[in-house]
Amino acid sequence: MGTDLASNIEDVMSLDLIEKEILRFLADSEPEVLCIRGKWGVGKTYTWDSLLGKAANNNVVALKKYAYVTLFGLNSLEDLRFSIFENTNSGAELTQAATIESFSSMIQQAADAGRRSRNLIEFVASAFNRKGITDALAKVGFLNVRKQLICVDDLERAGKGLEVRDVLGLISFLRAKRDCKIVLLLNDEQIGESKAEFWKQVEKVADTILHFNLSPSEASNIAFGTHQSDIRTIVEPLLHILNITNIRIIKKIQLGAARLTEILAGQDEDVVKQALTAFVLSKWAVLDPDNAPPTAYIRGYNEFAVALRASNSKETPVDKFADLLALYPYNSTDELDDVVIAGAEAGYFNETLLNQRAALISARKKKTEGGEEFSRVWKDMYHGSLATSDEDFLEALFKSAMQEAALITPLNINSSIKLLREFGRPELADKLIDAYIDAKSDENLEFFDLRHHHFSGDESVDDNLKTAFQEKFDSFVDDRKPLDVLKSIAQRQGWSEADVALLAKQTSSDFETMFEALQGNEVRWGIESVGSIGNSGRPGAEAIRKASTDALRRIAQKSPIRARKIARFGISLDEAIATSEPDGS
Repeated sequence: MGTDLASNIEDVMSLDLIEKEILRFLADSEPEVLCIRGKWGVGKTYTWDSLLGKAANNNVVALKKYAYVTLFGLNSLEDLRFSIFENTNSGAELTQAATIESFSSMIQQAADAGRRSRNLIEFVASAFNRKGITDALAKVGFLNVRKQLICVDDLERAGKGLEVRDVLGLISFLRAKRDCKIVLLLNDEQIGESKAEFWKQVEKVADTILHFNLSPSEASNIAFGTHQSDIRTIVEPLLHILNITNIRIIKKIQLGAARLTEILAGQDEDVVKQALTAFVLSKWAVLDPDNAPPTAYIRGYNEFAVALRASNSKETPVDKFADLLALYPYNSTDELDDVVIAGAEAGYFNETLLNQRAALISARKKKTEGGEEFSRVWKDMYHGSLATSDEDFLEALFKSAMQEAALITPLNINSSIKLLREFGRPELADKLIDAYIDAKSDENLEFFDLRHHHFSGDESVDDNLKTAFQEKFDSFVDDRKPLDVLKSIAQRQGWSEADVALLAKQTSSDFETMFEALQGNEVRWGIESVGSIGNSGRPGAEAIRKASTDALRRIAQKSPIRARKIARFGISLDEAIATSEPDGS
C-alpha cells in the first residue's frame, strides 16, 4: 500500500476504524507490514494485545504462530533474530508470554529443520561454548521463522548497536521471503533528531500506517473498561476537561483516586469530591510536566485573581493554563487541596493530616448552608455577563462575601476586597475584612500566617487585610495543654506552627516535667522531635532548643543511669554539671 494512502488513513481514523483495520490485518494471511504510531502511553500495545486475544479466541487469526519482541536493550540483528525465535508461541498459547515449554518446542522444531540444513553442523560444533550455543540457536531457530505473526515494539529504544535501517531491512525480508505479517509499534515522541529520515525509511517498509490518537472519552473507556463506580463518575469528566489521553497516566490517577477515597471514607461527599478534583489535576501535573501546569502554579491559582489581572492589563501576559483551568472546577487552593497536592507529589498521602483537613473544610462548609452564592456572582455576573452594571455586581459581590465569609479562601477574599477598594468602595472593603476575620475566628494559628496561603508571585495582598491577619496571628490564644501537644508531636512525628509557638513559651522546668511524663516510644520520639524543631531555624526554635536542652541536662544530673539515657540524645553532660544548678532532688 502506498504512503499517500497510509497518510490519508492516519488523518481520519477513529479508534473504531483502527480496531477494524487491525482485525482485518489479523484475519488475512497475506504477508504485510502494519505500523501503529502514537504517543507514549496512549494504548497502542494494550489495544493490539486485546484485539489479538479477541481474534484468537474467535479463531480468526490467519497465521498460527506469534512472537512479541521488544527491541529495548537489543544490540544486534543476531539478538533480534534470536528474540523472535525464543518468543514464538503457537496453538492455544498463541497470545501467552513465551515459556520454557514453548521455547523447548521451538528448539525441537528448529532442530528438525536443522537436520535438513548445513546449520545443524554449526549447531553441534558450537556446543562447547556458551556464545556458540546462543549464536547457533539463533541461526538454526531463525530458519523456522516463517508464515507467522510478529509484533515489534520499542523500535525507538533499540540499543546503539542495532540500527533502524537494519531492523526495517529484516522486517522487509520477513515479509517478502518468509511470508510473515509484522506489526510495528512506534512511539512518536522518542524517535530522535532525524525524524524525516526515520519516517522515510518506515514508509518504504510499511504497507499501512495507523495514527493512534485517542479522544479523551476513548482513552478513559480503555482505562476504566466496562466497570462503573462512584470514583469513575467523578474522575472521568475531569479527565475529559483536561484532555488527558495517556492511558498509563489515567491508570495511575485511577489508582491514586481509589486510595484517596479509601482514606477519606466517612467524610462528606462534597469534601471527597473536592479532594478528587484537586488530585486529578495535581497528579496530572506530576506525571505529565510537559503538558500540565506545574504544582506550584496550581497551588497559587486563583480564578478570580486571574480574571482581574486579565481585565486590568492592556497587554495581558500569555497564561497558557488559565483558559484550561477556567473550564476546570478548581477555583483556588485551600488547606485540604494543599495536602492532596503534596500527596500527589510524594506518591503517598499523610492520612492523619488529610482527614484533619477534610474535617476542617467540612465544618467550615456547614457554617453556611448552600455556600454557592459567592461563586455564582463571579461566574454569572462577572465572567458570564456584559449587561450587569458595576453597581449591581459590586453589591452582589459584597453581600455574598459577607454571607459566606466562613467558606471563602484568603486568596478569593483578597481579590474581592481589592476589587471593592479599586472601584471606590473602601468602606465596604474594610467591613468585609472585619467580617472575614470574625468568621474565621475558630481557625488555627497557621491560617492567619499569610505565608501558608499560596498567593501567586504577581498578586499583592491588600494592606488592611494583611494587617488584620497579622494582628490575629499575634493575639492568637492557644489553650491546649503543652504536654498533650508534645505527646501528639511524638505520636505523629510532625508538628505545626501552632505547636512550635506553644512550645516556645515553655520554660526549662516545663520541659523537664513534660519529658518525665512521657512513656514508651513517646520518650525517644518526643525528645528527637523537639530536637529537630530546635534546630529548624524557624521562629521560636532557638527558645525551644535552649529550654529543652537545659531540661534534659537537669534530668541527667538526677542519677548516673538517667545521665546515660540522656547521653544517647547527644546532650553534653559535662556542660550540664558545670553550668546547671542542682534542683535538690
